[in-house]
Amino acid sequence: MKRAVDSVFHKAVEQLDREERRLASLDKSGGATTFDRDGFAAMNRALSYVVMGGVLEELMRDLPVALASDLVAQNIERRHLPVSLIAAIDSSIFRQCGSDTVTSLIARANVVQAVTSHDSDSRPVVDFGEVFKLADGSTINEKHFKALWTLLGLSGDWRCDPKDTFLLKEIREKRNDVAHWLEDPVVVGRSKRPSDLRTMVRSLIDLVQHFHLAIWYWLDDRAASVKPPGN
Repeated sequence: MKRAVDSVFHKAVEQLDREERRLASLDKSGGATTFDRDGFAAMNRALSYVVMGGVLEELMRDLPVALASDLVAQNIERRHLPVSLIAAIDSSIFRQCGSDTVTSLIARANVVQAVTSHDSDSRPVVDFGEVFKLADGSTINEKHFKALWTLLGLSGDWRCDPKDTFLLKEIREKRNDVAHWLEDPVVVGRSKRPSDLRTMVRSLIDLVQHFHLAIWYWLDDRAASVKPPGN
């Protein structure tokens, strides 16, 4: 069955595959040009951090919308979602709890009531793509992946490889260094060979596919909760 989340993950993998092919071509050619005095080849390598960071930002921006679309299409009831995701969907209620007004007291009571009655909440899930935001303006890093894993209540480790923490940290830091000119892109590029960057891209593809598979099975579990017509 084709799902909206599939398109989002497939697009991310295709873009990363394209970047690996670009790096392979750069590695094969040596990155030489007729004019390379300004470190053209090194800047070409530094660009890879911007590409990887950009692919992750688009993934985190589009995934909540696709996820909401799939849940609505499957007629999932709220009781079949983890409370952690309900907390994100009902974020507007939580924002009302921040003061000592009567409105805040009512909002707090509503939050507690929603939690205690969650197991019997048969209301259908409505489109929450616009309120469940993972791309918050900061460069995508470990916290975004951990947040998604936690909110969906996924089991196991969010990482595909223990080194994924360091992978995302390096992408975030170097992407910002290049994009904001905190460090000369030529210097950044000279610190990595194309083969090193290709290894990073492949590791990032593995992480993206790890999340895709986990979310696919998570949606399967939600779909299994829907009773066939007539039952």
